[in-house]
Amino acid sequence: MEIVVDSKLSINLDNNYYLKIVNNVKEITINSIDIRNLNLYNILKKEKLILRIDFNSFDKKQYKKILKRLLFIKKIISKNGIGIMENSKFLLGYIINYNQDSKEQNDFILAINVIFYKTRYERYNYIYDTVCDYLDNFFYGKNLCDFKDNKCGEKKGTTSVMGCCRHYKYKLLGPLYSKLVNCEHLTKEYKCGAKCISCKLYTCDYLRKKGIVFKIKDILLLDVFFRPLQKYYIKYMVYTPKEKVIKRLMIT
Repeated sequence: MEIVVDSKLSINLDNNYYLKIVNNVKEITINSIDIRNLNLYNILKKEKLILRIDFNSFDKKQYKKILKRLLFIKKIISKNGIGIMENSKFLLGYIINYNQDSKEQNDFILAINVIFYKTRYERYNYIYDTVCDYLDNFFYGKNLCDFKDNKCGEKKGTTSVMGCCRHYKYKLLGPLYSKLVNCEHLTKEYKCGAKCISCKLYTCDYLRKKGIVFKIKDILLLDVFFRPLQKYYIKYMVYTPKEKVIKRLMIT
């Protein structure tokens, strides 16, 4: 989901929630609670809960801790009620000192949105698509791989035009009888038909020398919502379609 700020200064989330942007605390006319102070006690104490997110009161080092706490008590929040109904949608909370150009702040808001999906499958599917779109957009139109005459910078001086989309296929007799083949999911237009997040996260030595590296711990959506074994699959299930990756995540 793309972060969209409308003319009424609000951020529309999925699942019928939205966050309202204000300039300072004085503009908040409803009793609210600082998202950093959210806990079981103050949730059970209040019939309705409105969050207050002041980006000047905490930094990105605290994002993961806050989100994990919110995820942990999400079921209780849902039962006790959260937000107030306005214009057929729930006002989840208020945002103060929001910088629309800050990737870190936008990632934090996206993560809040993830928490309020009803099922784990919906959550994983949303995270998967959001991260894949981010990785695609990072490369789009920049030619970071320095393609020339259908060859990337890493393959310069060779006869290969497949870039990273090749892997070894083992025959029945074992690894010694393997051969290098094109990825089965590579289309005739040289596009990926698998939407494989592991492949999108991978960067070769050529890109690494440019400082282009994607680590799961640096991508908030992946770091917060997945366990260590799930992160392993996200990183290493290359050449695997999206449906199979999510299925593996669901059973681990």
